Amino acid sequence: MSFDQMMIHYSAPTLCGIKPGNLFFIKGSDFSESQLYIWKKKFENCGFSVSYAKSAKDIVFILVYDPLWLRKLLGDVFVSSYFFAKGYKTPLNSDSIVLELISRIKTQKMFPHEVGIILGYPIRDVIEFENKKGKDCKYCGYWKSYSDVENAKKCMCSYKKCSCMCKEWFDQGYSVSQIILEYNKAVKAA
Repeated sequence: MSFDQMMIHYSAPTLCGIKPGNLFFIKGSDFSESQLYIWKKKFENCGFSVSYAKSAKDIVFILVYDPLWLRKLLGDVFVSSYFFAKGYKTPLNSDSIVLELISRIKTQKMFPHEVGIILGYPIRDVIEFENKKGKDCKYCGYWKSYSDVENAKKCMCSYKKCSCMCKEWFDQGYSVSQIILEYNKAVKAA
């Protein structure tokens, strides 16, 4: 998959409004800062933000997220309490959370579990994953589910379908905004 195809494929559920954020990894040799800048502008024109971090192991982490959806998530008392317990400073806002998260990805040995919140995983599953150290889940897919397995399966299926559809439209020459429109039409027609 080319860099451009990866950007669409891995960002699709966020771009189509079914997930607040997507995080994916690219080998440093496949990463292009100039290409990412172009994608960042395309996504910003559609209301989305892009952040990235380079790891010492020649891996680039790319986070695509909907700042409005993230702001709404941070308004939830349980979510904000979780971030405070993790040492995030007030005021909680999408910019400060993402900056701190990217910093933690770069500097911590353990991957920050709180990224699951930004990716739209149920807070209960994020907390259980952390408490159980990733073991004893009821279902494993995009995330490890410890609670509502049927909903997790349904979400994961829709993410996969969305990514495949969007990559196909991209390969046919559709722009980001056209892909979003096509997805919304497909959902309404279903």
